[in-house]
Amino acid sequence: MKRRDFLYSAVVAAPLGLMHGTPAIAQLPGGVDELVRELGFALEIPLNKAVAGTGALFHIARKSLPESEFAQVSTFISGVERLIQQASNVIKADLPASLSGMPVVMEKLQLSNNATRQFEEFILDYLRSRGSRKIVGLLQKAWRY
Repeated sequence: MKRRDFLYSAVVAAPLGLMHGTPAIAQLPGGVDELVRELGFALEIPLNKAVAGTGALFHIARKSLPESEFAQVSTFISGVERLIQQASNVIKADLPASLSGMPVVMEKLQLSNNATRQFEEFILDYLRSRGSRKIVGLLQKAWRY
């Protein structure tokens, strides 16, 4: 085998062989950071409040959904686990396990009573606009729509 042929097989054929059988995983461009930044701009709130509210909602999804379903959410939206930890640090308390605990979070963040609904709607619309109907469905299930 000539060196040229060997290099060709190493550079071109090997990666193709590695891709065989590996399912493609769609992922939200920009991940959770872009989502939170856009939410903050849209709702005209500081970034730390956007992080805390969004992280609390994703924590509820993690508690509400089966592990395999939440894994799909966290795979699609990279950085969700980090966001949940950041939210806990901002709130300086345990995050709620259900939507019934969100008023306490919003009160700590000094946001209005309807802020939870605004967060939910923004997140779902944002994901819907990026073509992730499956993730939207999972979050709706977690948030009991």
